[in-house]
Amino acid sequence: MTDKLTRIHVAFPPSCEDMVTMVLALHASWGWEDEGMRDGVRHLVVHSTLPEHAAHLHAALCEVCPAVEVSTTSVDNADWNAAWRQFFSPLSIGRFTVVPSWLAAEHAGPWTLVIEPKMAFGTGHHATTALCLEALDALAQEGAIAPGQRFLDLGTGSGILALAASRLGLTGLALDIDSVAVDNAAENLAVNKAQGVEVRTGTITDAPAAHFHLVLANILAAPLIDMARDITARLLPGGILILSGILAGEQALAVETAYTDLGLPSPQRHTQGEWASLVFRTA
Repeated sequence: MTDKLTRIHVAFPPSCEDMVTMVLALHASWGWEDEGMRDGVRHLVVHSTLPEHAAHLHAALCEVCPAVEVSTTSVDNADWNAAWRQFFSPLSIGRFTVVPSWLAAEHAGPWTLVIEPKMAFGTGHHATTALCLEALDALAQEGAIAPGQRFLDLGTGSGILALAASRLGLTGLALDIDSVAVDNAAENLAVNKAQGVEVRTGTITDAPAAHFHLVLANILAAPLIDMARDITARLLPGGILILSGILAGEQALAVETAYTDLGLPSPQRHTQGEWASLVFRTA
């Protein structure tokens, strides 16, 4: 592992936020830090182990928002790890307890999910991840999902949702378009000794159709809408679809409409703060 990280600072007008977020989701899927608004300008920070990533990200951002400003600095990897240790505390969501690797021994148990944060998105602290974990636990407790069934985790990030599904006795496939996230997910699944989960680089078209009892996709509204037909086609009859990464309100309605227009029944909608999850139960 490199001793240095590249800190990429991104500043842009609020009118570009949707497009900038979309580019970051594609090119920095392990996540970014929101530093809020200052003087009418939005400020975000991305950390990367690859110095050349800044130029690549800058070019992609300028395509969608010419007004974007990107600057870089170098920080110690040790500083990043220390910051995570200060921030990442144990978290209870339903029956699950999400803990960092350095506290795993203190919280061992059948519902413990051990996560090595590094730079992959998905520690459970973000509302969208928590909403998906809550939905998984509730569905399992009511018997809507059961051991032995197959799942697909699209945009797996840290692998936390795949790990939770594995804890519930399901087996399946975890996909992400970013190799950094895939490596982190594989490590987390290994640390937890998760069985029956394949994790690899890929997107929805790399998953077999009509193959999964459960599909999880915690991504963003626009790609969820764009991939609605492909995602729906991966479900077995009677399957369940959990979508998140969606802002409550107009975004949630737009995503819901994209899937109900394909014949899915109206979903259960759950919210936490400004974020929403949609749970579809197919016939």
